[in-house]
Amino acid sequence: MTAIVDNSSDGIWVCDGNGTVITVNKASERLNGIQAEEVIGQNVSIMEEKGIVDRNVTPEVIKTGRKISALQYIKRTKKYVLMTSTPVFDENGNISLVVSNGRDMTRLNAINEELEQTRMKAQKLEDRLAEIDMLQLRDHEIVAENDKMVQVLRIAFKLAKMDASNILILGESGAGKGMLAKFIHKNSNRSKKAFIQINCAALPETLLEAELFGYERGAFTGASQQGKVGLLELAQEGVLFLDEIGDMPVSVQAKLLKYLDDHMVMRVGGTQARQIDCLIIAATNHDLKTKVKEKSFRADLFYRLNSFIINIPPLRERPEDILKLADTFLKKYNKEFKLNRRLSYRTLEFLQSHSFEGNVRELQNLIRRLVVMGEADTPQTALHTGHGDPVSFSIGLPATGDNSEPAHGLAEQLETVEREILQQAFTRFPSTRQIAGHLRVSQPTIVRKLKKYGLTGKDD
Repeated sequence: MTAIVDNSSDGIWVCDGNGTVITVNKASERLNGIQAEEVIGQNVSIMEEKGIVDRNVTPEVIKTGRKISALQYIKRTKKYVLMTSTPVFDENGNISLVVSNGRDMTRLNAINEELEQTRMKAQKLEDRLAEIDMLQLRDHEIVAENDKMVQVLRIAFKLAKMDASNILILGESGAGKGMLAKFIHKNSNRSKKAFIQINCAALPETLLEAELFGYERGAFTGASQQGKVGLLELAQEGVLFLDEIGDMPVSVQAKLLKYLDDHMVMRVGGTQARQIDCLIIAATNHDLKTKVKEKSFRADLFYRLNSFIINIPPLRERPEDILKLADTFLKKYNKEFKLNRRLSYRTLEFLQSHSFEGNVRELQNLIRRLVVMGEADTPQTALHTGHGDPVSFSIGLPATGDNSEPAHGLAEQLETVEREILQQAFTRFPSTRQIAGHLRVSQPTIVRKLKKYGLTGKDD
């Protein structure tokens, strides 16, 4: 028995019922950096008293009468040892011996630490690559100069790559919820499959249910004799975007919740359920918590959709994006209508100062009207902002059919205006923080822009 104990690769200690050390094998000597004669005949508590170990398990076993395992740190050898101490009882039920087995975990811990460090490095690299991919794959109509909007795109991109379902996009009407849903689809592994969109507020209850889940022939009066495939089925392996989900009837909410639970779709009037795999993205401009309190939105559905929430800030809270969006829409409609319009300084100033209560949609429609209606002989054009108040400003557009290149494109004009505004603020305010507050943009944006135009020397 002694030979077996001494040849064990694990450290073995044997103590009597009072904790006095009886046997210590060679492996224990190596693990603990001790000689057996130092401790044999001594109470095992000496190991902790001398600072050899940070924790002693044997006294706990004697006190509780239970087998105990714990990770010990051996200070002399700087090793981690998994110590398992087991009580041995005599015929009277008293502890006669405590046998402790110690296994060197140092290498395993080191491997785990190396793996964790490797995992963290890989995650950082993955995040960096994802950020690069995001910049490369960014939809041309999604502009993110503003720091809040950059963060929105980062979150959306990460969720797209993770194939995370039950995404809820919140934002005011016209803020770009639909564009963001398409952005998620485009950058996901489902991009080759369908992107199906439905406005939940546009259809009455019965029609909405039939559109989403489909129906069998003769399911209701007026139903097609061929039946109809629902949008959930059409979105198989793709994305279903439920716009204005806050206006979805409660009865349809119940059926949607069931789908989110089991991913099975039963057509109206059907008897056979179908397994469907599609990513659900929902959007609303309502406060769903309030609607839950009002009993017009199911609490259980809200919590299912609450897994991943993306809040799109209104356009008035991201003024850095306005002129870039204007440039994007100008190029789009110039191409669509085969024109070559450009915007005047006064127009750019108006766009920068306008509140855009209708958000990106209002800006888009405004640029579209400017492109379509602009004429050189009528530079003062009255436009409606969508709220009934006419706004008059010079749009500085060449005549329809004039395809000559302008002396300066919008990008150059934007830089000129931006440089002038920053130069004035740079002269007026002593710090970048005050400049940022005055211009209603973030301080990092100001620092970046000032550096771009060679305006340096301000305190943070």
